[in-house]
Amino acid sequence: MMIAVAILCWVLASATATAAEGTWVLWARTCNLKSQVCGGEWQRRETYEAERWCRAARATAVNKAFTPEAVKAATARGTVEEYQCLPDTTAPAGAKGTK
Repeated sequence: MMIAVAILCWVLASATATAAEGTWVLWARTCNLKSQVCGGEWQRRETYEAERWCRAARATAVNKAFTPEAVKAATARGTVEEYQCLPDTTAPAGAKGTK
């Protein structure tokens, strides 16, 4: 469980790319708790009109992951999700669902 907390805290603290105002995409991928590897492919989740809305959605997703029910489910699955916001013109390496 501490690994999941560490991963989620890192995600919140990580910087995102800076770009001119435009649409932003919330991306997610799966991380294995046992191996501590985030090897899942990035998948496009939602598109937002501004970076601040994407970051707010990321914060909401991370906060939901800290509920007792979500922690229990993640522990049972052995995985957590990592999130990041990027301009719609940029995709993380290995991303699916790109334009």
